[in-house]
Amino acid sequence: MTASRFQQGAGRLLRTCCIFSLFMVQTTAWAVELSPATSQPSGMTVHIPLSTSAIGRYYEHIHNELSERRVNGTEWIALGGGSGFLKYRMWPGSHEVSVASSQVRSQSLLPFGVEYAKRVNGSVSKLAACGFESPSGGAGRLLVNMETRFGYGRGYQLHPSTNVTTVEPKGSCLLQDGKVDATPLMLQVYRSELQAALPAVDQKARQALSLKPTMADVWRDLHEPLLLDEASSLWLLVHPEAVGPGAVQPTNNSLTAGFGITAQPVVIRGARPSPHLKPLPELSDGGTPDGFRVLFDASVPIEEANQRLRDAVVGQEWSLGVGMVRIADAKLYPAGEQAAVELVLRGLLPYTVVLKGTPEYDEAAGQIVFKRFDYQIKERTGVTDFAEAYLHETLRDLLAQHVTVPIRDELDAMRGQVEKGLNRPLKGGRLRGTVEELTLKRLAFNQEGLSASFRVSGELHYDVTADRTHP
Repeated sequence: MTASRFQQGAGRLLRTCCIFSLFMVQTTAWAVELSPATSQPSGMTVHIPLSTSAIGRYYEHIHNELSERRVNGTEWIALGGGSGFLKYRMWPGSHEVSVASSQVRSQSLLPFGVEYAKRVNGSVSKLAACGFESPSGGAGRLLVNMETRFGYGRGYQLHPSTNVTTVEPKGSCLLQDGKVDATPLMLQVYRSELQAALPAVDQKARQALSLKPTMADVWRDLHEPLLLDEASSLWLLVHPEAVGPGAVQPTNNSLTAGFGITAQPVVIRGARPSPHLKPLPELSDGGTPDGFRVLFDASVPIEEANQRLRDAVVGQEWSLGVGMVRIADAKLYPAGEQAAVELVLRGLLPYTVVLKGTPEYDEAAGQIVFKRFDYQIKERTGVTDFAEAYLHETLRDLLAQHVTVPIRDELDAMRGQVEKGLNRPLKGGRLRGTVEELTLKRLAFNQEGLSASFRVSGELHYDVTADRTHP
């Protein structure tokens, strides 16, 4: 047999054996019991829907309250230097509430009437009026636009802050002589009074916009174990630790209040673990980690790994052109920080080959590869000495290049399984997760067996249903 034919045949044999053994190791590792590993904190977002119509009602009522205050009172509003005085009345109008960016916008078209007076002989005397003779609808019209923004308080309360953006005339209110339109005057008076009254309305709305009861329900839900895979009994424990303010954002013509959850998630295998509920913490000032990630370890007993290896490769035969080679036995064991695969060959090459190398994951290629790879033949004969003298470096480089295990498809399948487990209904809403990356970070060998570390990175959201919000 020529050196070239020996090199090609032996390379195919050893490459095939290693691929079988490493593939067995990888798939087994995914099926064994998992234990939590130390990782950086993760972040997820809770979205609580807000009723924009309910918020808008607080600001719709302010118009009626201001009108009633003026109609039932005796105080006139002094104009300019006090030479003129005004009273007004408003009638029920039309109101619209909309969402723009992260604000609630309220628009009201308000009918009004005006009484005008001057000081005569030391007393205020009414001189003219418009609109009061039409108690069903007034005479003039004002189009009032307001904008409400939101912040957060430490007690899980929304803090609304409302401003008058525009007050526009939409209908004239002519005083009794029919020559003077009171609408521009009414516009200035009403805008000033309305802006002064809004802080009290914001305070009233703030008291009703406590999201703490809803967050308490969410906090309780996030302590429940989440079943990722029923067949393997894999559970995700979110382990929430802190809550920070997020952003109020528009969602489907409405608004949601966001909260960032800082968590230390872990994945475990076995029976459903019992949750240990922690009390809901105060809203923190700190930020929330970017992204949801879980790092978890897998281990395989050495006896099981060896049995899987023997089942996969013992009895395999290859032809080198001039004879057959058969694997009679196989054994996997640690060799320091490396892995060793011992193959007992029979047939044309009746000796034992020991492969040694450090397994690593090449993320770009989606493969497990060996670094610092080498091999040796245990029995020393004239044939093996000849092969070692002339083919060792060539064969070593060939094996180092080709002994790889493509696992991207397996990781993608596992990624899909995890993502499916992260998208599910919960008591108070729905969990919505995406897995952007699932990678094998480490594959190691020790006296007890094999271990692998995986990292899942992505995003996790909890969308609370509208009927579970307390405000």
